[in-house]
Amino acid sequence: MSAPTTGAVHSDWPSNYTRGAAWWAVIVTMIFQISSLIDRQIVSILIPEMRTDLGLNTFQIFTLQGLAFALFYGAMGLLIGGWVDRYSRQKIMFAGIVIWSVAAAGTGLARSYAQLFGARLMVGFGEGAISPASQSLISSIFPRHRMSTPMSCFTVAGVAGASLSFALGGYLLDLFDTSPMIFLEDLAPWRQVLIVTGLPGVLIAFLAFTIRTPARAPVSADQASWKSFFRFFGQHVRLMGGIVLGLGLLAMLTQSALVSAATYARDVIGISASEAGQKLSIAVAIGGIGGGIIAGLSIDYFFKRGIRDAIFRALAIVVLVIAPMLAWVFTHTDADALFIAITILMASLGAAHGPGLAAMQMVSPSQLRGRFAALAVFSSNLFGFAFGPMMVGAITDYGFGDSQEIGTAVAITVLTLAPLIAIVFWGIRKPFLARLDSE
Repeated sequence: MSAPTTGAVHSDWPSNYTRGAAWWAVIVTMIFQISSLIDRQIVSILIPEMRTDLGLNTFQIFTLQGLAFALFYGAMGLLIGGWVDRYSRQKIMFAGIVIWSVAAAGTGLARSYAQLFGARLMVGFGEGAISPASQSLISSIFPRHRMSTPMSCFTVAGVAGASLSFALGGYLLDLFDTSPMIFLEDLAPWRQVLIVTGLPGVLIAFLAFTIRTPARAPVSADQASWKSFFRFFGQHVRLMGGIVLGLGLLAMLTQSALVSAATYARDVIGISASEAGQKLSIAVAIGGIGGGIIAGLSIDYFFKRGIRDAIFRALAIVVLVIAPMLAWVFTHTDADALFIAITILMASLGAAHGPGLAAMQMVSPSQLRGRFAALAVFSSNLFGFAFGPMMVGAITDYGFGDSQEIGTAVAITVLTLAPLIAIVFWGIRKPFLARLDSE
């Protein structure tokens, strides 16, 4: 299989690159991202069975899915980001997918918490390759005024994968409970689900070799070194640090509301687990996918018309509107309002992640893009999947001492974070424009 070659060569594209080849690269990275999120998130639907089978407690499960995974995924992403800046992005993506796919399937064979922990860490190690390599690849293909749309498509694929993981996991679990997979009949249904969803990634990995990778400009070993990375970061700490911190805080606000929504809907509002899961899946899919594509197209539109800092202007303003809305719905027992609010959250702040990553790539030196991509992803995962839910949990358990106050805890969290996010993003507009003008 080879990349499509339809379409005339455009001056915006790298040498010997076509519009078709450029978008084929985006499609392949989207497939990788969907596969990644399915293997990462499908465990969530299997937790009750895993907990019973392996004798685990809730703390062990959530530590495995939250802080431990986020730290290892982010740390490995930084290491792999350095490889992305120096070696073949195709080979790195291929190796990463094979590693996480085998590890995801291996999770289904774990017989102890230690084995489960080790398998999930290897899933994190493999998945740490995809985002830095994909962001670096997309930014090397698309010019600045076209970059937000393909980057949004890439991040939107993650939303689709996460949403699909719930539906696929539930369907396969019920299926294998009555009709076990051939050759896997001796394994529990949840184990069969992990093996069946994990192993196909080994075949998907070969799509990496259908992507054309633009030639890199020759750079010295010093230019692509970690020393150069830290030197550049220090010289532009307000800009680069601001983007990293801003994206992390944004993910923290988004995930604190999103992760808490199901618990709030079930325990406080009083709706069933199946109804909460179904409505949240729809809200995330509609808001995240639709909003992500619109956000990418809109930011590219404004960029071409001279409003190059549109993403930071929009985030600084919108977050101050969204936070009070979330605070209201999480302190009122209106299920419809809650799911509408989650849809709006994903269509606005959640959808801004792609253009935010694109902005990071625009101001990063080409020989350091993998590392800066990994740093942004590390911040988003650590703040979003670890610190956000932890803050809500701490306020609920240690502040109020009442699980019924989780909605108030979410309200406090989002109202605290919103002004900080607005200040950070508004403050990096000028250095962002200055960096664009310097190249």
